[in-house]
Amino acid sequence: MTIHIVIQKEILSLIVVALFIIGASLFIGHKIKKCDPYAKPKGVVFLALWFVETIDNQVRTIVKERFVKNLAPYIGTLCVFLFLSNILGLFGFNPPTMNYSVTLTMAAITWVMIQYNAIRDNGIGSYIHGFFEPFFPFVIPNIFGKIAPLISMSIRLFGNILSGSIIMSVIYSGLMLGSNLILGIIGIEGFNILGVFIAPFFHAYFDVFAGFIQMFIFISLTMVFISNELKEDE
Repeated sequence: MTIHIVIQKEILSLIVVALFIIGASLFIGHKIKKCDPYAKPKGVVFLALWFVETIDNQVRTIVKERFVKNLAPYIGTLCVFLFLSNILGLFGFNPPTMNYSVTLTMAAITWVMIQYNAIRDNGIGSYIHGFFEPFFPFVIPNIFGKIAPLISMSIRLFGNILSGSIIMSVIYSGLMLGSNLILGIIGIEGFNILGVFIAPFFHAYFDVFAGFIQMFIFISLTMVFISNELKEDE
């Protein structure tokens, strides 16, 4: 019996993103350790501090202050990972987020955090009681309501990144056809001359802009869903 092991292209992309984040984190950490705490930050240290402050402020606008310290690091990590994953098509890799296993895993981690914070803030008794509100027969739709964020967040991210990659493939095919028609006049084929000049504009939208928007939507939904599960301050 022969066993064939097939490694999906997105796995390689996932490793590239992970190694980049690890390397960048070690480099920035080294820079921060060497910098003078009393001097004005600059360069990489300034960018790192600006990013941390931006994420803290963004989380603070949606989630209660007492949760910012614990939630902000996750949101920041999620922000970097998703944005890098979404724009990886610019460098010839398959974006990891066009693989549903990746988006489902990210959504599952977020979903677990939503339930964890709901139980921690409201108590296990109140959490279970919420499944039967306002009446006992509502337990079925309430269960589906709890699961809905897991499905919606994973499919939304996966569908948008996958559709963008498919559209870019169609655009490249069309530009190659047009290039062959133009260059065929002088006997040159197989060189996508139109793609060199036109494709970057589409990449700017489908990879950079759409990648940023999908990342922002994912982290915003994460914070909103967690905030909705927290009890009101007395």
